[in-house]
Amino acid sequence: MILTICLSKLHQKLKKMDTNMRPSLSPRDMLIVTLRYLATGDQYKSLEYAFRIFAQAISKFVPQVCDCLVEVLRNYVKLPTNSDEWMKIVQGFEEKWNFPHTLGAIDGKHVMIKAPPHSGTDYFNYRRFFSVVFLGVVDSNSNFIYADVGSKGRISDRGVFRNSVLYKKLERNECGIPSPAPLYQASRILVPYMFLGDKAFPLTHYCLRPFSGLTERGSVQRIFNMRHSIARRPVEMAYGIHSGRFRVLRKPIELSEENAKKVIMATIYLHNFKRRDENTRNQDANQFIYRQDDNPNMLRFNANRSRPNFNMMEIRMHMANYFVNN
Repeated sequence: MILTICLSKLHQKLKKMDTNMRPSLSPRDMLIVTLRYLATGDQYKSLEYAFRIFAQAISKFVPQVCDCLVEVLRNYVKLPTNSDEWMKIVQGFEEKWNFPHTLGAIDGKHVMIKAPPHSGTDYFNYRRFFSVVFLGVVDSNSNFIYADVGSKGRISDRGVFRNSVLYKKLERNECGIPSPAPLYQASRILVPYMFLGDKAFPLTHYCLRPFSGLTERGSVQRIFNMRHSIARRPVEMAYGIHSGRFRVLRKPIELSEENAKKVIMATIYLHNFKRRDENTRNQDANQFIYRQDDNPNMLRFNANRSRPNFNMMEIRMHMANYFVNN
């Protein structure tokens, strides 16, 4: 049904008039070629030989089809707006990953692109290739609930998060996040609901990161970091499944900066659309096995050097003790 709606919208936006010289490209052919490009990452010249459509024409309609896909599938990537919607995600993390008060797992990756003209080193990252940053938040089922694409690869990890729309909403308390609550009935300490991030993210009332430095075996900090790492698996799995299904992300995207963003956004919405049923999610868990070294084009952020809030350090230790005692 979604593809039918997409084809109807494509027909309205992209349908051209036939001429005496040749018939125009059909929206169906445009959609097929675009999906093939996203799935394989083949060059336009290779697609020209496979589908007998000029590479110049493919270069024109692929970004348009990606825009249409994002518009049609816009309901599949949505950030919750009220407490009830957030609590469904919190319940999913508590039941599936055994970590309470979790709004989602957050992480960022560098996606390799062709160097934009006259950009200098703006997109040249610390791993010595040109990239744009994809910042994503996922739920307990590895579905994206928020995505920010397009930050320059040279920008620091802290800068990427601070420049995102999500950060501004969190700072202004506009996300409808539930009020802090105790971890268990006998406790009087109110623990906020937070996103789980690695050491690249700050320790704040809406973001929880692990203990830094070396932790002793069997210590409270080591147990907390282990539980925290397990609960962050959905975001690692999401990036692995995402890049495994859409191979265009596994090689430099040979498009302009703006069109590269459109391609990446289309794959995000298609990722959630594909994983809408449980059978696909089970197949993904068996088919796509993600390891960081397998995909050099999508890399982790560096560690964050900011000093954490003292109150949040106490709350993090309270949660660590809760894991040990329970």
